[in-house]
Amino acid sequence: MGDLAALQVAAPFVELLVGDGLFARAVKLVAAFVLVYGAGRGVVEPLVVRAVRARNENNPTVVGAVELYLRVGVVAVAFGAALAAAGYTRVLTRSTIAVAIVSLTVGVAGREVLGTLVGGLFLVTDPNFNVGDYVAWGDTEGIVESIGFRVTRVRTVDNEIISVPNTELTTNVITKPYGQNQFRINEEVGVYYEEGLEEAIEILRDEAVTDPAILNDPQPKIRVRSFEGDHIRVQVLFWVSEPTRRTVLDTFSDYARRVQVRCEATDITLGATSAVDMGGGLAVERADE
Repeated sequence: MGDLAALQVAAPFVELLVGDGLFARAVKLVAAFVLVYGAGRGVVEPLVVRAVRARNENNPTVVGAVELYLRVGVVAVAFGAALAAAGYTRVLTRSTIAVAIVSLTVGVAGREVLGTLVGGLFLVTDPNFNVGDYVAWGDTEGIVESIGFRVTRVRTVDNEIISVPNTELTTNVITKPYGQNQFRINEEVGVYYEEGLEEAIEILRDEAVTDPAILNDPQPKIRVRSFEGDHIRVQVLFWVSEPTRRTVLDTFSDYARRVQVRCEATDITLGATSAVDMGGGLAVERADE
């Protein structure tokens, strides 16, 4: 039974080698591949990419994806044309066992491969997910560098390039903290009961409204949130325009330093926003004399 199966697989190959010259088939295969590949890369790909770039000047994600998919498509078409020109397509169609083996292999690996390909297509066609965007998911965040068939490459805040499977990005919640024209900074500080609350609020508000990097519309807001064990919790809200991770951090850092200088000049101490509860017991035993 095993010998019969081997003969069934080998018969088409033997027939091709005997019935036609191997050298002639090799020449046809190479010539067809070079011709179709050259036409695809030299003519079709530039025309399509130029048209896509003209319609998506501000979207490098789509342009890069089209270039990538075109290259793979040109190779696939050229390979198929080369097999057809050399007459090797009969091997795949006449050998039932070879077809079964290929089908089984594709079926086993197809689910994961298809999932990543579909995930890549979803990311490319999503207008809210583009190269250069700052995204966050789970405990990871960074700037999208490129979107490929299988993975998306992201540059983290530590300047590391990580390859994230497309399926992970399409099946998890993705946050774009700086995806809009404005970003709200929301921080809290503690003002001790013995300090001047109104004076502290005035300092927090003045430093916000006089900062050119902080928007006046919406206006900054200073609110008393709650009473804690030894301090009053005060919330500071203000907005910045054209936000990026760097501009947001720099704006708040400058604001916090100015507030600290003003508070030190007026002998106001700002405390932590979370109370720390400390408890325990102390046992004293008298030693016998």
